[in-house]
Amino acid sequence: MNTIALEFATEQEMQAAADKLWNRHGITGELEMFQTPSGTFRLHIYSEKPIRESLIEKLPGKRVQIKGSFGAAVRTEVPSGSN
Repeated sequence: MNTIALEFATEQEMQAAADKLWNRHGITGELEMFQTPSGTFRLHIYSEKPIRESLIEKLPGKRVQIKGSFGAAVRTEVPSGSN
């Protein structure tokens, strides 16, 4: 598995990048999307095959380091305002 994380200012930018990877470029594997405690939106890509660096550079998000634990990303849940 190839793992990459991108961070976006808006949820729409994150969703557009995920759609582009999945539908246009045929990236398969798992895509995890969530809002970080700082308010940005994070896309974790667990691709079954390598993703070209040139493709990653064309995406609007900022590449960030994934904090991992035995191959699984560790993240803090964002508290829900409805509870």
